[in-house]
Amino acid sequence: MSKLQTLVKAFQVSIRIRGPLSLFISLLGFPAALLPVLLADILRKLTDELQLLTGTEGSIRSALTVFGALVGVYIAQVIITNIQQYVNGIDEVKIQRYINRTILRHKCEVRYKYIENYDNFQEKIEFTKEHSGYTMAKSIRSMMTILQLLVAFAGAFLSLWKISPLIVGILIVTSIPAAILAYLQQDETFRSRAKWMEEGALAIHYFHMIGGGGYSIDCLQEIRHFGLFDYLKARWRAIADAYISKKNQIMRKHVAYNTAADFLRSVVYIGVLLIAGWEIYQNPAIGLGTFTLVYSLSGQLQTITGDCLVGIMVLAQNIQYMQEFFHLDELEREQTGQSSAAVQTGNILFENVCFSYPNSDAEVLKGISVRIRDGEKIAIVGENGSGKSTFISLLCGMFDPADGKITVGGVDVSKNPAAVRDAVSVVFQDFARYEASLRENITVSDPQRGATDGEITELLKQINVNDVVEQQPSGLNEVVGSFSDKANNLSGGQWQKISIARAAYKKDARIMILDEPTSALDPVAEAQLYRNFASLTHDKTTILISHRLGITAIVDRILVFRDGRIIEDGSHKDLMAKNGYYAEMYREQAKWYQ
Repeated sequence: MSKLQTLVKAFQVSIRIRGPLSLFISLLGFPAALLPVLLADILRKLTDELQLLTGTEGSIRSALTVFGALVGVYIAQVIITNIQQYVNGIDEVKIQRYINRTILRHKCEVRYKYIENYDNFQEKIEFTKEHSGYTMAKSIRSMMTILQLLVAFAGAFLSLWKISPLIVGILIVTSIPAAILAYLQQDETFRSRAKWMEEGALAIHYFHMIGGGGYSIDCLQEIRHFGLFDYLKARWRAIADAYISKKNQIMRKHVAYNTAADFLRSVVYIGVLLIAGWEIYQNPAIGLGTFTLVYSLSGQLQTITGDCLVGIMVLAQNIQYMQEFFHLDELEREQTGQSSAAVQTGNILFENVCFSYPNSDAEVLKGISVRIRDGEKIAIVGENGSGKSTFISLLCGMFDPADGKITVGGVDVSKNPAAVRDAVSVVFQDFARYEASLRENITVSDPQRGATDGEITELLKQINVNDVVEQQPSGLNEVVGSFSDKANNLSGGQWQKISIARAAYKKDARIMILDEPTSALDPVAEAQLYRNFASLTHDKTTILISHRLGITAIVDRILVFRDGRIIEDGSHKDLMAKNGYYAEMYREQAKWYQ
């Protein structure tokens, strides 16, 4: 996207976000930009009127009239300024909400590979949240401000030009260094922010790890138990100190340069007043009010010129931030809108599938070819890192295979992930915990089903997770989670039971996937779940992943993963007779219970 296209798009965003009142106030700002020039001119007339009062030609009535005009214009300026500040505050909230909404939209719509930080997506999102989003919002406002400054510049320029072109030339020329410095500083700041984003993110990570930031306390027990506070604090301080030191170094340089530029403008301002005094001395007829006008407008022209030049240069520099913001719109999106009716059966076919995670060359799946028949119950076993969960992620369309093809019910997962997901119900290893009622936590998987409380209760009894609801004072209406009014958070095992109920609630799913569904359950609850396995899965094609090989007694086939390949495929009896890797794992686990 070119710079001009970026500016046009940013302006369109501004129009779309801001309401009619904001646009009206922006347009009102153009005539209001001339009020300082008008004030200076009225002040000049008042000074001349007061000078005339010292003689015989003056008129008190005339002086009071000019004074009244001065007060009126001043009041108008104050009112418009305060209205603009009020509207700008409203716009700030609207724009920040737009930025947050845009970030959420990107996270929800982009291909899942970006969530795994493909193309440094997480750093870009963080950069947008911290810098580019805010800078874009500020730049959107500055475009209108620059146009208003140009109007004010024209008014002040013409008023001072009539008195002395030399004054105008000096004021404009001496404002240029500050503008150039602002541009260079903005460029350096952008490059520094982009370069240091990873360091800053690492410092924040350690801070949150130590203090439980971001509402996360997962690590605090371990940190306290092993006495790791001093160790982690030292790591955090070293990273944070290095990060802050670099920022402070840039800041000191900027302060020194800005001080020099301000000193130059102050010295010139004094010289301009001396020139005005000399002009009055040379031509007394122009009146003493001319000095007042120069005194008032010189500082304004200097400020307006500097602000205008700086605004234009900074806006040009901020295009980088806007491009970073709008670049997120260009990322690949999930394919949506396809018909889920295309998936009629639970047949699953992997054909020579290979896969590597984003930003990695290591193959996680290597030539996987397997057919799972409709209604078949499959167990996937293997050591950590063997590719089991990756197999599920590809089946659910989270990623596209590097080579090969995956179909569900004859539908290509890569071409129609939405349809496949409608046909699949999943208990993920990292299941969600929604801050809502138990009913919402269960029914969110199929909101269109509209089951009654009795039907939900009956379902929970069939899969033996009804105890979680029965233990709550308000039953299905009980709001659970860390932020509930009663601080009624569930245990890990209870949350896992709710996630299982959520998967079972999805009525029309042809396939059910259970990825470590009992990792947080006690042995009794685990045994009950497997006893009710048939009630949970019915005639659905079922894939069950677990490190506990006791599950193999309730499935039709077992797929044994090792180093990204399926090395064994068969029933428990067949694989034990084969006396291979599965038999070795099974015997090792069996020793635990002897």
